[in-house]
Amino acid sequence: MRKIVLFIFLFLLGLKFLMGSGSESEREGYLPSFPLVIDDLKLERLAQPFSPWDKAGRRFAFIGDESGRFEAWAYPLKLVRNFELSFILDSSTQPIRGRDIVREVIVTPAATIFKYTYQSFTLRAIFVAAMEAPGGLILLDLSSDEPLTIVASFLPVLQPMWPAGLGGQYAYWDQELKAYLISEPTRKNHAYIGSPVARGISYTPAHMLADKPSEFLIRIADPKEAREKFIPIAIVGGKGERKEIRQIYEELLASPERIYREALEHYEQLRSRTIQMETPLRKLNLALEWAKISLDNLFVNNPDLGKGMVAGLGPSGTSGRPGFGWFFGGDAFINSLALHSLGMTTEARSSLAFTQKWQRDDGKMAHELSQAAAYINWFQDYPYAYIHGDTTPYYLLAVWDYYERTGDIDFLKKSWPSLRRAFDWCLATDEDGDGLMDNRKAGLGALEYGELTGIQTDIYLAAVWIKALQAMKKMAELLGEKTLTQKSMALLSRALLSFEKFWDDSLDSYVYAFNAQGERVKELTPWPAVALMWSIGQSGRREKTLEKMFSSHLTTDWGLRVLSDQSRLYGPLNYNYGAVWPFITGFVVAAQFNHHFLPQALPLLLALAHHFFDNSLGHATEVLSGSRYLWPEEAVPHQGFSATGFVLPLIRGLLGLDFSFSENLIKFSPQFPADWAEVKIRNIEFAREKINLEYTRKEGLVRLKIDRAEKEIEPGRNTKSYETGAIMAGSKPLSFLYAPVFGAGVKVKEARVNSQPVEFEFVASPRASRIKIEVPLKEKMLIDLYLEETVEILPPFPLSQPGDEDRGLKILNLEKEGKEMRIVVEGRKGEIYHLKLCRPDLVALVNGAELVKDNLKIVFPASPDNNFLKREIIINLK
Repeated sequence: MRKIVLFIFLFLLGLKFLMGSGSESEREGYLPSFPLVIDDLKLERLAQPFSPWDKAGRRFAFIGDESGRFEAWAYPLKLVRNFELSFILDSSTQPIRGRDIVREVIVTPAATIFKYTYQSFTLRAIFVAAMEAPGGLILLDLSSDEPLTIVASFLPVLQPMWPAGLGGQYAYWDQELKAYLISEPTRKNHAYIGSPVARGISYTPAHMLADKPSEFLIRIADPKEAREKFIPIAIVGGKGERKEIRQIYEELLASPERIYREALEHYEQLRSRTIQMETPLRKLNLALEWAKISLDNLFVNNPDLGKGMVAGLGPSGTSGRPGFGWFFGGDAFINSLALHSLGMTTEARSSLAFTQKWQRDDGKMAHELSQAAAYINWFQDYPYAYIHGDTTPYYLLAVWDYYERTGDIDFLKKSWPSLRRAFDWCLATDEDGDGLMDNRKAGLGALEYGELTGIQTDIYLAAVWIKALQAMKKMAELLGEKTLTQKSMALLSRALLSFEKFWDDSLDSYVYAFNAQGERVKELTPWPAVALMWSIGQSGRREKTLEKMFSSHLTTDWGLRVLSDQSRLYGPLNYNYGAVWPFITGFVVAAQFNHHFLPQALPLLLALAHHFFDNSLGHATEVLSGSRYLWPEEAVPHQGFSATGFVLPLIRGLLGLDFSFSENLIKFSPQFPADWAEVKIRNIEFAREKINLEYTRKEGLVRLKIDRAEKEIEPGRNTKSYETGAIMAGSKPLSFLYAPVFGAGVKVKEARVNSQPVEFEFVASPRASRIKIEVPLKEKMLIDLYLEETVEILPPFPLSQPGDEDRGLKILNLEKEGKEMRIVVEGRKGEIYHLKLCRPDLVALVNGAELVKDNLKIVFPASPDNNFLKREIIINLK
């Protein structure tokens, strides 16, 4: 025992000697600190050790969890994993693990900050990913009452993404550079990790990587000298000459403030050139800004493959892919719809052009492409590239959506041969001649495995194909392809007729799929919403199908299950058969807005917004449990299509903003709750112009103020007539379609444009009242609507906390006929709910609930089974 104590003493004594007192050259490695910009986008919370985070540029990413551990990627290489900090005080021999004292995490667009606190010191670790270089910085900001040593440890990896691989990696400490070099025998792939104030203490074999972590020490002999300084750590890697990678490493350490400022300016410009909004719901506004950042973070500049958009990011652990950090064609096309909506059209064009490089000779678009494809024979040796059938028709509709947003005829013409090949491939997948693509021939659609994949056509693939046919018809017409225009029209008519094969009279709903014998798959799923958000299907049938989705069997407080919890196939954590997908929920919400189901749509939209703040801060996770508000461990925490699932129904649904360059039209069809007094929308760019909108509602007056934003216009690209004040798209005036949606029973008595009475179209239904006014868009306009108000139900917001089960009130139906309003709700037994009303003074009598001031109090009796019950509420109006 005495020998063991003596050994430990001598070891620690040697470690103290190795630490030394801190040389002058090491102190010179400190960098002057600079201020960080902490603006209104800041997200912060107490650190949650198992919650993921990432900070990504175009060629590099930190990916880890809030314990402070991370892995580092310089695409397509995984450089290191399990990097973490620990601390040894001069007054102690016990190491203090960083994961045990990390207290707070602060996330800003340009930097993520971890705050470590102990009784004698506080340290901020500031993570910055270079925007364009394959590296990142960790800037340590220390305040300590006593000398200490910071120990950085990590496992070297230097492996390309799966399924590629390298062998013979080695690592050693370069004393001159004060960094570890990680390399391999071909000397084509390298990484550097170190600090100008560090000392390496790991000695690895020359021919292999050690099993134990590599470590380096940063000795702080005089904490006063470290005050108002940054202690830098740099990580850089990539393919190429070793001296080039070393030069990048040295450049990052020489200019950390420039690296930070470049990231800061990048996100400031992203914010300033894209749509911004102010609604009464701050979390909704904040989620929009973080959705932009989350999508932007997925753009990658791969040294071998080029610039494209990956599907998602997440920790890889001991495996070889960081979440969905590959190029997925279908995800790129789905996400392009959100990019167009936001005004991120430059990024969208880059993403679309990238996918064209991997189109198969027969026209099929690639579903997935490993970032390490240049290391292997990806297309020849692996079966994954073209497994999905929906990717190719999605490509067609995505390109048309891009044109409608931008008017970029040059890109459309350049893409036309590719689009024609894609169209021809889609046609070849219709084996039964019904006008719909067949999953059996095309490939996977909505689901990727399990019992429900053995079908002829699923409704998701059918909807995407019909939308693609509509797009192809318009593109062919625009480019003067008369024969193709007629062919597309004929195919579209046949496809729309065949779409009705999904209708099931016994269920009074469109269903998921039908098989080769025409038998329908009668599972209750949200997949029909893809068709409904594009108004595919018969009116009346669409609404009935949507109403089936409102119940607690599909809808939870955090999104929609992909399969009813009543199905024998249901499993709450099953990816395809029960989990909640934010992106499918987004399709449902978009369909709800499209059919004016505001009380059902807005709560789900707000739930989607909150996903950006509950798991990986600033990002939306791939899937969640179907039984409680939690995310499976296997779920990718930063998923692009989950951000799209929020953006698409927000911009095109709640705000009702849509654009048609082919018609020179901006459409604004907002669906705001009756108590929203003010909404501002800025930076709406279209036809090389920008406009701002300000919507107000007070005491029966709804006013829309339109202003042309100050913006320098490129000569010859766009003009406006100062004589008329009209805004032009080239030689054509832009039109503005104003079509707000109000609650059922609201009437519009008068409409005025710039104080002049105008005619308008008014449509009333049991669910909503709608008005339409189309006018030439001018640089300054006021549109006033004078309303005759009535009782309106405000949407409930049953927001969940992580771990909560589904408990929120579900509105199944809300209709008004004459003086009677009928509400059908579903609530959990033993719960008390409140529905807020506007204009409760107009209520004469309530049955099924109690009117308490401006709230309907709804009580569900307790019961042992705790299930959901239906309740009908009748409101008679004065």
